[in-house]
Amino acid sequence: MSTVLSTRLLSEDQKRTLQDAHIVVEEYNAIAIDLIDFELPKGFTYFIFTSKNGVKSFLRYLTDKPQLRMSEISCFCVGQKTKSFLEENELKVIKMTENALELANFIAKRYKKEHFLIFTGNRNRPDLRMILSKESILFKEIEVYKTSLVPQRHNQKFQGILFYSPSGVESFTRENVIGNTPVFCIGETTAREARKYSEHVNVAEKPTVDSVIEMLIKKLPTLLKQ
Repeated sequence: MSTVLSTRLLSEDQKRTLQDAHIVVEEYNAIAIDLIDFELPKGFTYFIFTSKNGVKSFLRYLTDKPQLRMSEISCFCVGQKTKSFLEENELKVIKMTENALELANFIAKRYKKEHFLIFTGNRNRPDLRMILSKESILFKEIEVYKTSLVPQRHNQKFQGILFYSPSGVESFTRENVIGNTPVFCIGETTAREARKYSEHVNVAEKPTVDSVIEMLIKKLPTLLKQ
């Protein structure tokens, strides 16, 4: 049986799927997320969420702000899970894309004259704000959560490593060398970071944990024979 390392904790169903494929998984959280307090600027009705963590922080803010009219807010977001979480909490989603670059280009074409409030973390990538700035679109960023690295030394040899964010890659490589181990990434942004340390990077078809696991099961046997 092959043994792989997941840089975030998996669900029981996800671990069972790997077990059924005769893959042993070691897991840990390579990063930690802390929601932080913030003040919501006035005058914005178009909100951008680049992750589910931003939505969680916003919803926590709302718990003692009943005067905010949710019906007046229109959301743009990155990722299907972020979209689903917004809609579960009765927030209207105008557009969801798979990455921040695609979202920025959509806004630049369709909503160039609007003002946007971006809910961000302390380690978010600059793609979104760079394009909005370049297109002279008015926006404001507010930091609503912090991502901290949790480096951990691993002495075991793995047959694959699963990464879900650029920060996860950075955290792992603080204490470990990827070497020739195949790497499986949740999306292209994570893959770009992983390619700094490895030539054996694979990218999931969809930016979900389940898609990473499906890719791993499909590709690992072939990769190990090379």
